[in-house]
Amino acid sequence: MKRVLIILIVFVFTFASCFGINALLEKTNAVHSNYIKSKYNIVLDAGHGGKDAGTSAADGTAEKDINLGIVLNLYDFLMFCGVNTYAIRNDDSEYYPSGSDKNRSDLYNRLDYVNSIDNSILVSIHQNHFEDTSEWGMQVWYTANEQSSEFLANSILSITKLFLQPENQRLNKVSDSSYYILYKASVPSVMVECGFMSNVEENNKLKDDSYQKQLAYTITMGINTYMNNE
Repeated sequence: MKRVLIILIVFVFTFASCFGINALLEKTNAVHSNYIKSKYNIVLDAGHGGKDAGTSAADGTAEKDINLGIVLNLYDFLMFCGVNTYAIRNDDSEYYPSGSDKNRSDLYNRLDYVNSIDNSILVSIHQNHFEDTSEWGMQVWYTANEQSSEFLANSILSITKLFLQPENQRLNKVSDSSYYILYKASVPSVMVECGFMSNVEENNKLKDDSYQKQLAYTITMGINTYMNNE
C-alpha cells in the first residue's frame, strides 16, 4: 500500500512539473518559445553495456541491465513532458558509431556524442558497489566544470529522498579524474548512482521494474526542477 501511494504521489508531482514547463512556454512569444525549447537537450547515458557489464551483484545481476532499464523509463517520461531527450544507448551495447575505432574506450565516444548535441545536459545512470554490504542509497556526482551541475545533482537527490529514500543520509560529491565523462564535461553533467548492488535488499529493488520506474519518476522531477529554475 505504501509503495502504491509513493508511486501515485510521484506521478502527480511529475505531471505537475511537466505542466509547469508547458505553462511557461505558452506565456512566451514564438521566438522566445523556440529558444526555451532548444535550450534544454537532455542526453541520457545508460552506463556500460555490451561486453562491459559494469559492477555485478552477488546473484549475478549486471549493472548495465539496471542502468538501461532506468534510462528507457526516464527517456519516456522526459519525452512525455516535452523535453528534448537523447539516449546514448537503448540496447545492450557499447557505444561505437559506424566507422569508429573499437580499440578506443567507448567513454570517449560518449563524450563526443554529448558534445555534438547543442545546449546539452548529461544525465548518466549508474549503480554503486561497496565492500560494506550495509551501504545503500542514491548519491549523485557532478562535474566541477559547469556551476549549475551541483544544483541539478541536488535537485535529483532531494526529490528522491523525499519520495523514495527518506532515510538516505548521503551527500552529493563533485567528481574527480576517476569519473572521466564528468571530469572532461563542458556542459551541465551528473552521474546518478541510484543504489548499491552490493546490498542484497537494495539490489532486489533495483532489479524490479516498478522500482526502476519510481527512480525514473524522481529523476525526471529533479531534471524538471533544474530546468524550471535555470
